[in-house]
Amino acid sequence: MAGSGGRAALDRVAERRVEIDGFVTNYGEGPDNGPPLVLVHGQGSQWEDHAKVLPELVQRYHVYAVDVAGHGQSGRLGAQDYTNANVGALIAAFLDAVVGEPAIVSGHSSGALLALWLAANRPELVRGLLLEDPPLFSSIPPRAERTTGGMLPRLAVEYLRAKPAESFQRYYVEHSEYFAFFGPLARGIVRYSLRWIDNNPGRPLRIFFLPWLVNVYFEGFVNYDPVFGTAFDSGHWYDGFDTAAALAAVEAPTTLIHTNWWFKRNGTYYDERDVLMAAMDGEDKDRAMELLRDPELVEIACGHLVHVERAKEYLGALDALSARVGASGRR
Repeated sequence: MAGSGGRAALDRVAERRVEIDGFVTNYGEGPDNGPPLVLVHGQGSQWEDHAKVLPELVQRYHVYAVDVAGHGQSGRLGAQDYTNANVGALIAAFLDAVVGEPAIVSGHSSGALLALWLAANRPELVRGLLLEDPPLFSSIPPRAERTTGGMLPRLAVEYLRAKPAESFQRYYVEHSEYFAFFGPLARGIVRYSLRWIDNNPGRPLRIFFLPWLVNVYFEGFVNYDPVFGTAFDSGHWYDGFDTAAALAAVEAPTTLIHTNWWFKRNGTYYDERDVLMAAMDGEDKDRAMELLRDPELVEIACGHLVHVERAKEYLGALDALSARVGASGRR
């Protein structure tokens, strides 16, 4: 997954597990080379998702990259317990027990929603907040149904309802529109992918003839709990959490990364079916910036996985945030 640089970085990151109040959190921890940095991945991923940026990060931070509940090797929860507030509280407990001091927290996608909960509800734990292309406002039903990000939760619901013998990864490849971007080649790619999965059970999909980014996307699917996705599909994820109120409550300096590749190319954030082709449209971004107390906006013309697609820009945004909070010193 990681390429040569990312794989070398993973060799310098120790994978650990900790049990706190009966829940197991799996995480990768780098050497103590600076202030603490907590990385929170998005839905369907796992801590190794950050492998491309780890070579730089482990040189100047004390990195803690967590597997979110329902992902990687962390514990699973019951359907009613997958809420932003409950899962956010588990990450807060991790910071209390393992990190032991305030940290910069960087969250991607749904992980950014968790980081936002943490900063709003446990401000003493967060020195700086980086929200990497979060689905602010757009992931709340019924609006979420008409977003490109709504496909994964919807398929998770369908998979659990059908209860097929096949893995969720295989079900996703067969039933999603993920490969539609490849036009007439999509059907052939799907056939190849299904054969590969059948011949390599339990392993993340590898497609040697497609960009590396595609393989990164599928890395976490073999360890993904589809029950997690049902909380987003039903809106249960937002029980006890209000996005606008959380943004307004954040005290820490915050960097908001917003991707706008689709807008730059098409002059709109929506496709011909009126489906949102980004995590946020321009109005969502503007609303978030108005609500945050100390924000900085970074707009990047790329896809959703910024720390993989545009690692240099991601690292620059994180280091600028570190400078804003004085992260070169400890409290």
